[in-house]
Order: sequence, then structure tokens, then C-alpha cells
Amino acid sequence: MRIIAPLLLCIAAPAAVQPPTPVIEVQLSSFAFAPRTIRLRAGAPVTLRLINTGRGGHNFSAPEFFAAAQPGGAALRDGAIEVPSRQTVEIRLVPRQGSYRLRCTHTLHTSFGMRGEIVVE
Repeated sequence: MRIIAPLLLCIAAPAAVQPPTPVIEVQLSSFAFAPRTIRLRAGAPVTLRLINTGRGGHNFSAPEFFAAAQPGGAALRDGAIEVPSRQTVEIRLVPRQGSYRLRCTHTLHTSFGMRGEIVVE
């Protein structure tokens, strides 16, 4: 009985509860990001939920941001995530401190105003 009691205590001990990862929604439309400036905490895991509300495709291009972060969960190509029309893509990452340029690299989208900034403090 002396051996079993400590084992039962180990089994019954509650697991550490992890707080849920915050979700930041970013809307991609013709031709803007909302919010235009995305503010994140350095070293804190976050999920970016990219929602394309437009009829055409867009992307979320921030090569320096993704190179500095530890991304996972979405397909990155040349520092950008494609978000097809009327679809949502999520990416979970741990951002690193800095200020990063954000834009849509589809033809003329940046010229039409589809640009912004990611600020990680």
C-alpha cells in the first residue's frame, strides 16, 4: 500500500493548464488590410486568422516577419501566404520584436493601397 499511494498521487495530479492562444483577425479586401497596423507581443504565441472578404485572391506578404518568427500551420511561399477569394487561412507563430512591412504582392494591389505594418513589441 505504501508504494501504491504515491503512484496514485502522480496519476491524479492535474496537468498544467495552457492558456488559449490569442487569435488576431486580419481582413484582406479590395484593396486593404484591416487592421492596417497589426500589433503583437514579442515571444507570445499567436494565431493570425487571415480572412479574404474580396472576390479575388490576395496574399499576406511579410518575408522579414516570417523569417524572424517561428511559423507553423500554413503554407508559406517566399514569405507570403495565399488567401483565395472568400476563404480563411490561419497561421500560428511566435513573433520576434521588430517592425515589419506587410503587403499584397498580386499585380498592382500594393499600388492600390494594400499595404500595412506588423509591429511586435
